[in-house]
Amino acid sequence: MGNFIKTKRLMGLLLMIVSFLLIAGCSENGEAIEVETEGAVDSVEQDKAAIQAVIEKQFNGPDEKYRELWNAAMDSQTGEMDEEQYNTWLNSPEYKALIAYMDDTYASYFTDNAYETFKNTDAFMYSLSDREYKLSTDNIKIIQNDTEKTLYTFTFQVLFENETGEPETFDFDGEAIVPTAGKIGKIQVTNQQRLLEKITY
Repeated sequence: MGNFIKTKRLMGLLLMIVSFLLIAGCSENGEAIEVETEGAVDSVEQDKAAIQAVIEKQFNGPDEKYRELWNAAMDSQTGEMDEEQYNTWLNSPEYKALIAYMDDTYASYFTDNAYETFKNTDAFMYSLSDREYKLSTDNIKIIQNDTEKTLYTFTFQVLFENETGEPETFDFDGEAIVPTAGKIGKIQVTNQQRLLEKITY
C-alpha cells in the first residue's frame, strides 16, 4: 500500500512538472511569434519610409544644391577631353563633391547595385533643367503586396508650378522591390514623360 501511495505521488509530481513545461513552452512560443510579428511590422515601416523618402527627394524641388554642384563639375571640364584628362576630371574636387552629395542624398535607401543603377539613370533628373519651376509631392500612398511581401505599389501626386506660378497637378504610380529592410532593390515610376517635358521645354 505504501508503494502504491508513493507511486501515485510520483505520478502526480511528474504530471505537474510536464504541465509547467508545456505552459512555459506555449508562453515562449507566444513571445517568439509576437517578436517575429513586431519585426515584420518594423521591416514594412522601414520599407515604406525608404520608398517615401526617395519619392520626396526626387519629386520635390528642384534641388538647388545639386544644381550648384552639377554646374561646378561641368564648368571644371576642359572641352574635348582625352581619356587621361577625363580620368583626371573624375578625381577633381568638383566632381567628387557632386558624387558625395548624390551618395549622401540617396545611397542609404538602396542596395548597393540598385543605387548604382538609380544614380546613373533617375537620380536628380527633375533638377537638371535650368528653367525656373517648383515641384512638390502630395498624397503619397504605399501598399505592400499581399503575397509578394517584398513588392510595394504606390501612387502620388506632384504639383508643378512654372515661373509665373501657374499650377498643374500630375498623377503618378509605380512599384518598388525591397529585398532587405529599408533597402530598395528596384523602383519604377510610370508616366513621367509629361512632367519631364514641362520642366525642359
